[in-house]
Amino acid sequence: MNEEQGLFKSVIKPITIYWAGPLFTQAERIWNRICAECLRSRGYRVILPQDRNLPLVNGKPDFDAIAKDCQEQAIEADVMVAVLDGPDSDSGTSLEVGLKIQDKGIVIGVRTDFRSSEDGQLNAMFRLVRKLIYFPSFSEAYEQFCAQIDEAIRDCIPTVH
Repeated sequence: MNEEQGLFKSVIKPITIYWAGPLFTQAERIWNRICAECLRSRGYRVILPQDRNLPLVNGKPDFDAIAKDCQEQAIEADVMVAVLDGPDSDSGTSLEVGLKIQDKGIVIGVRTDFRSSEDGQLNAMFRLVRKLIYFPSFSEAYEQFCAQIDEAIRDCIPTVH
């Protein structure tokens, strides 16, 4: 890398992705982390709510502070990637998507679940996301999945990379 490229690289901040999705099982958290690391290797800054410091009050989670932190991080991020798996998308994820869309932000919905949702398609409100990626979980090639996310971000923010 020449001196000019090094200066250019240090001035441009990486695109921040807020990863919205279920995080209640080990499998969900591990998969979230694997995808986040893959996207980080592509130059993105990825916020995983599961990795944020959990504020406690009297030894119990401070859900008010957690909700406020998620709200702020979701809105401030350049892009939200929303995992829309399951027969009905996770309620917290759905709310985060709504916050980002209301703020006129970029949301990329992703679905790896090969099952149909309750009505055979996603809730009509998810038609408001900028892009929807369907990558059925028959393929466990997370690198290909993350490449599709990267491509979608490049389509939504043409100045990326």
